[in-house]
Amino acid sequence: MEMRQLRYFESIVKYGTMREAAAKLFISEPAISQQINELQKEIGVPLFEKQGRKITLTSEGKQLLPLVQVILEAVTKLEAGITEILNPGSGLIKLGLIPITMLELVPKKLMEFVKIYPGISVELIENGTLEIIERLLNDTMDVALIAANNRIKELMELSGIQYKVLSNASCVAIASYYHPLAKYDKIMLNQLSDERIILRRQGIYREEMYNLLGDSIKRDRIYSTDTYETAIKLVDLNLGIAIMPEAFIRAYGLNESPKMKILLLDDFQITLDICFIYKKRKYYPLYLTNFMRIFTDITDINE
Repeated sequence: MEMRQLRYFESIVKYGTMREAAAKLFISEPAISQQINELQKEIGVPLFEKQGRKITLTSEGKQLLPLVQVILEAVTKLEAGITEILNPGSGLIKLGLIPITMLELVPKKLMEFVKIYPGISVELIENGTLEIIERLLNDTMDVALIAANNRIKELMELSGIQYKVLSNASCVAIASYYHPLAKYDKIMLNQLSDERIILRRQGIYREEMYNLLGDSIKRDRIYSTDTYETAIKLVDLNLGIAIMPEAFIRAYGLNESPKMKILLLDDFQITLDICFIYKKRKYYPLYLTNFMRIFTDITDINE
């Protein structure tokens, strides 16, 4: 019995088909099939049975699965421990981010971590909230910082993702000084009904804006951008009013720009929680444990 056979067995259970498991493991489907056949011959019982295109565990396979998972977790812990012993000052952390978290929180915390662990590399991966959660579940990311509404929190709880709320992020509107609404300091929701609204193409803020405005805003009067920087350029051209996190406004000094007017949202608010998220594991390397503690006061991170 080989470790790779156990890993293949667990991957097939996780992804539902040999083809999908093979793709995730970057091996051919015949290769993974051969190893599973050898494992079944050695054990003496079939572990899978076909149901259409899917394959499911036999009763013997169901009994074997938790034992395999214990072995694989122990091996992962052993490998990580050996790596720390042989290379105490090296390692890699994959940190997922949404753009807003990179503006204020992350740089300060990274500087604090680098002073303690100068040999540890940190890979910053910017993506959307849902994409980050998927990568965390697939173990292609270690920890992440996201913006979450109630729907995202429920999704994380159902998926087994742990989260710690670090702060809140509120939105404001920003308009050109030549825009008619620039004469106000605050705007009401009904004042936006006939305006062109500039929003990022994807993201939880856009979802919250749609939930808030509902049918009161005309979808054909929305400009969609991939970045906040593009949104600012459109505002500068007086092509609409952008709704964006206040932290972005501060970080780029737009609140001091003579060409822009910041408009507070009077009778409505768009506020999300900035959350540090992670999966509980049997083992975390010491450097990753301390990385998490620098960002949060989380101490119970292992299963």
